[in-house]
Amino acid sequence: MRLLIVEDEHDIAIPLKKMLENIGYAVDFVDNGKDGLQSVLTNDYDCILLDLNLPEIDGINLAQKMRNQKNNTPIIMVTARSQMYDKLEGFESGADDYVTKPFNISELIARIKAVIKRNSPNRDNILKFGKYEVFLNQNKIQDTTSKKEIELSNKEIGILEYLIRHKNSIVSSEDLLEHVWDQEVDIFTETVKTHIKTLRKKIDPEKKIIKTIRGKGYILEQ
Repeated sequence: MRLLIVEDEHDIAIPLKKMLENIGYAVDFVDNGKDGLQSVLTNDYDCILLDLNLPEIDGINLAQKMRNQKNNTPIIMVTARSQMYDKLEGFESGADDYVTKPFNISELIARIKAVIKRNSPNRDNILKFGKYEVFLNQNKIQDTTSKKEIELSNKEIGILEYLIRHKNSIVSSEDLLEHVWDQEVDIFTETVKTHIKTLRKKIDPEKKIIKTIRGKGYILEQ
């Protein structure tokens, strides 16, 4: 899943970016509202962590501009402004959740997962496919019958999560690049194809779970 952090305090944003990347998220970071709006218009995110006090365009106006343009990407306001009227203003501008600084990273991660799940076609709390159960935070899946565990890389677990949350729908390589990789990825490489290949070797060597739809992308059928 791909996140955007819009935060002008680098000492908060950079450690947060690293922590989220360490648990498998692709994360972009900008430090002002103008660049934040440009990123939102250019890229497809699964969740946006948005500060209120930003240079160029503040968080409230950025959220309003997004919603006015029918962009429904989940927004979590992450700010030091904790008064009730601040929270109400945040929600009225289009925020899905509101977290005050200083925040607990475990709570923030739980809230990120919650808003992504609410915005996903598949809203199951536990992700499963076939006989396997997925443990996102541990980068592994488990055979529910034999209890055998299979370790996956950050990108492999990201691809699998996105396919499961969009099960029975065709997902293009472009969709996977948008949601599993950050803005530094080279879109002209065969990185998606390569990671699909390594993922299949681990969980689907006979290509019965992740199917290729020629010219369109991939589908996980349940």
